[in-house]
Amino acid sequence: MQKFWQVSTIAAVCLSSVTLVKSGGRGNFHCDSHLGVDESLQGESSIVYGLGGKLLATSDMAGCSEDSYIPSNLEKGFAQNANSWTKSAPKLCSHLEEWVTENLSGKREAGPKFSRICKKGQAMQVIEPLAGILRDPRMFCPSTDADTVFSVDWLVLADNGSAPMDPASKRYLFDAGGTRFMDAMHFFTSKYQERGIVFDHVYVWEAVMQGTETYWAGVPAETRSFWEPRLTFYDGVPVTADPADQENNPVNRIHQLCADKDFCAFKLDIDTPSVEFPIVQQLINKPDATKASLDEFFFEHHVHGLMQGLGWGQYVEGTFADSYKLFTQLRRLGVRAHSWI
Repeated sequence: MQKFWQVSTIAAVCLSSVTLVKSGGRGNFHCDSHLGVDESLQGESSIVYGLGGKLLATSDMAGCSEDSYIPSNLEKGFAQNANSWTKSAPKLCSHLEEWVTENLSGKREAGPKFSRICKKGQAMQVIEPLAGILRDPRMFCPSTDADTVFSVDWLVLADNGSAPMDPASKRYLFDAGGTRFMDAMHFFTSKYQERGIVFDHVYVWEAVMQGTETYWAGVPAETRSFWEPRLTFYDGVPVTADPADQENNPVNRIHQLCADKDFCAFKLDIDTPSVEFPIVQQLINKPDATKASLDEFFFEHHVHGLMQGLGWGQYVEGTFADSYKLFTQLRRLGVRAHSWI
């Protein structure tokens, strides 16, 4: 399995004991002492494992006559029992079905485990189901190793079939919580490019000042020469949820810049629920603007439950039922809304 980011020593040590915990902001990890590992160390904050799914993002079924979201039966079951079915690992695994194998196979037509999104007049889209704890379905069933905790192989990203564009269209990626290019950004840019979508411009916010060379550290020269002119890096600048902030509120930027004919993707991962959730609510509370401007969204919603012992700790708000609700609301707007790692 290809690793888009090399796991740090502390992450590897912690995960071997299933005790990785993020603390003190991005990039800081420690291991829970109650499991016998009490040394506080620095570690990398963004780890991405895998290659991402290969399934097409569209279906061969008839085109869409209306806007709609069609959850799979697997998703329906978890949506109706989100908290009770995710209360413990045994309970979770007794209801969960694995779809990674099919996603990696590159089959032409996705099976019944996958959900569908319809936009009137377009081909039906395929997306991974909202199921389990909204991560790789092998998580806890049976694995908690790094390959699974930080896996992206369960995701079905948009492709040039689900996002048909005319020559005047633009492609934009907004990354709130960017750390370094060789973290998640390397996965996103290369995976989208593989699927026929090359971004015209990328906007990255990172609250912790680190400098240009640190952001681009480890990036092959050819890759950097291609992407650096297309990327605006707001170094040491946090995103905000202030509705009046036209510069650093990513929702405002998306609604202003992205037209219906464009393709726009947004990754939100700043590990600050008090800022993240209001940003998501702004997307939901402005449905017409969001529907017309945002095509794909990635968000790690930190909630109470099983993931608190694997990195989320006490920096959580809400429940998995809340997560299912917000992702479903966005998918009903036609946004390919994914849980993130």
